[in-house]
Amino acid sequence: MYQEERMDAVLQHLKQYQRMSIQEMCTLFGVSRDTARRDVIKLTEQQSVVRTHGGVMLPNVRETLKGYKERLEKAASEKRLIAEKAVEKINEGEAIMLDASTTVQFAAEQINTFPLTVITNSIVNAESINDSIELDIYLLGGRLNTEHRFLYGPSTLAKLDQFYADKAFVGVIGICEDGFYYAHEEDAAVKKRMVDRADKVYVLADHSKFFKKHFYKGMELHGADVIITDALPSKEMRDILEDNGIELIIAE
Repeated sequence: MYQEERMDAVLQHLKQYQRMSIQEMCTLFGVSRDTARRDVIKLTEQQSVVRTHGGVMLPNVRETLKGYKERLEKAASEKRLIAEKAVEKINEGEAIMLDASTTVQFAAEQINTFPLTVITNSIVNAESINDSIELDIYLLGGRLNTEHRFLYGPSTLAKLDQFYADKAFVGVIGICEDGFYYAHEEDAAVKKRMVDRADKVYVLADHSKFFKKHFYKGMELHGADVIITDALPSKEMRDILEDNGIELIIAE
């Protein structure tokens, strides 16, 4: 059994029994304690598990996502670099979709200098760019998430189906070998629909998002065309992205 298969089996075990010891791993998979410990280290680095005395357990299934203002301030310099690089990819006259992530907000603040059509489910984005007479802004309707200031739900998705954009810019909570992860299922559904309704998809993510899982997997890796980040990820991650046909851009 390969390491990835063992790691998947550990996670399935934890979903059912909450905890798993090193000895249980050795017995179940027929491996040495050193091999089991290496699996634990890898799972811990991916933040899929937390270590306990003699084993592992699942972290809280759903971490409490920090408030919007606090998330906006976290890694602000990295997010601005990523946003600046993203704006360079926007051409005059295009129709673009912007999600409700904080990194995308930094981009929204910089795109009011030439004619564009902007479609967004973010109240913050609409407020950031509404000073420009050169922009046509479509704020999608729907149910309001008051804490994180985005609109979602069936009416939001239905409205998105009426649009098609040249480019979509979306954020993520985590990027792993099996896809993109998010904190809210309802927000992920809107991002996924934006991806489906755009010709080219840019994922904006700082380096801390690689090999990080969260509550909800909202999209497969092949749903993205480009990832813009602030630092070169590991070779393992670069190989994964290349295998999925994703262009990697480093904002420096």
